[in-house]
Amino acid sequence: MKNNNIFNQTEIPKKIFDDRWVKFAFGPQGTVKSKNLNLGIVNFDENKVSLNHKHSIEEALFVLSGRGKIKIGKNTFSMEENDFVYIPKNTNHCIITGPNSKVRILFIFSGEIIIDN
Repeated sequence: MKNNNIFNQTEIPKKIFDDRWVKFAFGPQGTVKSKNLNLGIVNFDENKVSLNHKHSIEEALFVLSGRGKIKIGKNTFSMEENDFVYIPKNTNHCIITGPNSKVRILFIFSGEIIIDN
């Protein structure tokens, strides 16, 4: 790691979940332990449906590469590279990929949250 203020995403260990892997840069689980900022990268391979879940805080996503779908509340939207996505607090959401479809996303939350599934 270069120092506490700047580091490369290749230096962040992957946390593997059943449906994805995550690299936590900032936040309680991050390389930088921050209380009010959560930032990282999440990757979904082909043919995955993430756990339908919600947070008590807002979430913003930026699609770094690939394409997939996101279900927000009762609506499903296509998303692809360079798309921004807003998820209101307390709104169920999940990521969906199909055959020949994977997606890598930058996520950001304001506020303290632990992601454990």
